[in-house]
Amino acid sequence: MSIQLLVDFKEFWRQLQADIRGARQSVLVQTFAFEGDDVGQALAKALLEAQCADRRILADSFTRLVLSDRFRYWPANIVDRGLQREARDTAVLIEQLKSAGIRLKFTNPYGVSPRKLLSRNHKKLIVIDEQVAYLGGINFSEHNASWHDMMFRLEDPAAASFLRCDFLDTWSGCDSHRRAQFEGIEVLTADGRNNPKAFQRVVDLIDGARQSIFVESPYITFPFYERLRAATRRGVSVSVLTPAENNWGLFAKYARLESARSQIDLRLFKGGMSHLKAMLIDDEYLIAGSSNFDYLSYRVHQELIAVITAPNAIADFRERVVAADLANAASIECHASARSQRWLSWQVKLIDAAMTALT
Repeated sequence: MSIQLLVDFKEFWRQLQADIRGARQSVLVQTFAFEGDDVGQALAKALLEAQCADRRILADSFTRLVLSDRFRYWPANIVDRGLQREARDTAVLIEQLKSAGIRLKFTNPYGVSPRKLLSRNHKKLIVIDEQVAYLGGINFSEHNASWHDMMFRLEDPAAASFLRCDFLDTWSGCDSHRRAQFEGIEVLTADGRNNPKAFQRVVDLIDGARQSIFVESPYITFPFYERLRAATRRGVSVSVLTPAENNWGLFAKYARLESARSQIDLRLFKGGMSHLKAMLIDDEYLIAGSSNFDYLSYRVHQELIAVITAPNAIADFRERVVAADLANAASIECHASARSQRWLSWQVKLIDAAMTALT
């Protein structure tokens, strides 16, 4: 088993291009967002030139409504020529791919029920020739490619076969809950309905932490903050790193309030938007994949979760992500009144009860 950390889009894309060029049987790509901009065009070009018969793209239906992080049908966006041009370019690109024999599907069509609206297939997964697989947080769109993020490249036939099966299940419309152990890495899939079962592994690792927990995520929410708060009360050192320039500003405010009531060391990443999501526990367990450690991931999204124990991969992550990102972050003091903390506690309970009933 080879586990390779790839930090940011350029490094990831350079390696992925080489793997696609070498593919002889299949290239299977699953992404949350696929857009007809330069990044989407680059992926399309690589697939069109690939010397294999089975070439597929799976994208969530989210990308049919949201382009460049903007809802296409918001009144101001309907008359935005640049956004509408990108929508046309995306539609043209999809037709070009289909006419060239590249199969493309959209998962999770929207519907009127709360579950149909909220449940998204959030996985980012690439499987090549049942030999190589990628998982992590990077999508195929320009704005996402400009963000700080990472992917892991796994070179192992057994792991690639396991992830290929998950891709094919999704392709056929069957979301599955699976778990498999390989050398240095455990992989779990969350099906969107039984997610607490998959995430119990993450909760157990947090609850078992003895010394330290480092979390980097732009959108971390409850129930993960509850477990981190319990860890701080046991004397575990907990640090959360989240972007100062969050594309969803609400999460930046929420992180300050949660950190204040949980006595968590909050750091703000200063290098622009960070979409990277990972959790390092006691320098022994590295949790990565597509999940943002947020409520929707925990309840209704389909996700990929990896628990990495390979020492070399963890050491690389500590050097290239933890140390590098903390060096580019500011520590801030977080304060919240007792009233604010009580109100936040009630909001969390109400949201959880409502979502459980609706979905």
